[in-house]
Amino acid sequence: MKKLFLLMFAIILVSCSQENELNEDAEIKKILNSDSTFTIEDFKKIGFKINKEYDVTELDESTGAWFGFWKNNLNKPIDYELRFYPSQQTAIDKGVSLTEEVIGEDAVLKKSTSSWKEGIQDRRSRNNSSMSGSEANSVRAKYLDYFINGNVIILCSGLDLNYATQNCSELSSKIE
Repeated sequence: MKKLFLLMFAIILVSCSQENELNEDAEIKKILNSDSTFTIEDFKKIGFKINKEYDVTELDESTGAWFGFWKNNLNKPIDYELRFYPSQQTAIDKGVSLTEEVIGEDAVLKKSTSSWKEGIQDRRSRNNSSMSGSEANSVRAKYLDYFINGNVIILCSGLDLNYATQNCSELSSKIE
């Protein structure tokens, strides 16, 4: 009985540590090309279409930010927000907290509570049309994930976190 308990404990311990390693690897893959410096022109060359350029006066140390779309491998237009910084380290130090504020289920989507108000309306999306009642009218975050590719923070939309991550990955692989 004691051996069985120790065996079970060892299995649980190993599986938990492997899960943590997988999560850490997933995080690392979101930060790419540390030595690269991109411009909006690099994104335009791969087919990124600009809908709007944002005023970055209040976006600490950013050199530019744009809302637009890029057609994925299925030729479907996907919305993105691109935030440019002088370097990847500046993007991490100055941009990540403001990015994490506006993505996912707990996103800050009200102008009165958002740290960077510019473009807040473009970061909102209506819930899925298959929902009913007041749930169908609720506002949710358009962007569910982000990648940092070189000096750019890429906010990615998608039906759920998996699709958003896939969209980030596809765009990032084209710009490398």
